[in-house]
Amino acid sequence: MDNNIQLSIRSKAEELGFVKTGFARAEILEKESDELRQWLELGYDADMKWIEKGFDKRKDIRLVMEDAKSVISLAYYYNTPYEHSENLPKISRYAWGKDYHKIIKKKLKVLSRFIESLIITPKPQNTEKQHLSLIKTKFYVDDGPIMDKAWAVKAGIGWQGKHTNIINPEYGSWLFLSDIITNIEFDIYDEPVEDMCGNCNICINACPTGALIDDYKINSNLCISYQTIENKEDDIPGYIDLSGWIYGCDICQDVCPFNHKDIVTDDADFYMKEELKGKTKEELSALTEEEFNAIFADSPVKRTKYKGWKRNLKKLE
Repeated sequence: MDNNIQLSIRSKAEELGFVKTGFARAEILEKESDELRQWLELGYDADMKWIEKGFDKRKDIRLVMEDAKSVISLAYYYNTPYEHSENLPKISRYAWGKDYHKIIKKKLKVLSRFIESLIITPKPQNTEKQHLSLIKTKFYVDDGPIMDKAWAVKAGIGWQGKHTNIINPEYGSWLFLSDIITNIEFDIYDEPVEDMCGNCNICINACPTGALIDDYKINSNLCISYQTIENKEDDIPGYIDLSGWIYGCDICQDVCPFNHKDIVTDDADFYMKEELKGKTKEELSALTEEEFNAIFADSPVKRTKYKGWKRNLKKLE
């Protein structure tokens, strides 16, 4: 496949705001799926049974797209200049602004249509050109049965850090990951980058609940993000200290040396909502359900629903 095609795709992705684009060959993820299976068997997924439900597709991406030849992994940077006050309830950085699923999906749709519009020069043995009608794409942003972190590693976006997030040596781990699956086969694919965590255990030692049970492994049952977002029970277990967090948690990323940089996004969609800045626990607790729904209508925070929002704030008492 002409390398200019990849350059065109990278250029279009950059135009849309993606900071990194990588190409990986679509193949069965044997090692990664074995590790996922062990993780599931240990119960570290808590009650997120949807992960196991899509296991076969996570292992073999050709069950997602039958004629998949390549996976294009993309990273969108979302670090903003705003910083939390340690004395106020905290929301994970990724949820400060608008719902990234909707924002990134719009960009993926544009990029996918661009890829499908390409006319690709065939290899010498072919007699006809592969035209747009033959090019297929399917895209996901943290919402499908694919292992986005595994593909990000294979495509050279970054390595999976000990806090289990993807770390890019230039941008750190404040990255929204997404993927485009395509039936285009490229001549050249990206190589994984070096794992630079080394002997550093800062993130593991900083986790207040001990959720990072070992290098590169997380027990969701102990994770503040899981407990404040995915846990749908009426109460959060007594042994979980939220450490001031009411939606998600950034502690392991906040302390990561690769994130201590002054690079910030210029995408205002991910900036902190004005309605949330400087708000105390009392002010946030006083929100009515109607006010909650209005403020978070276009935010990931709506995932916890008003009931979960009130539960999380109560846990801080």
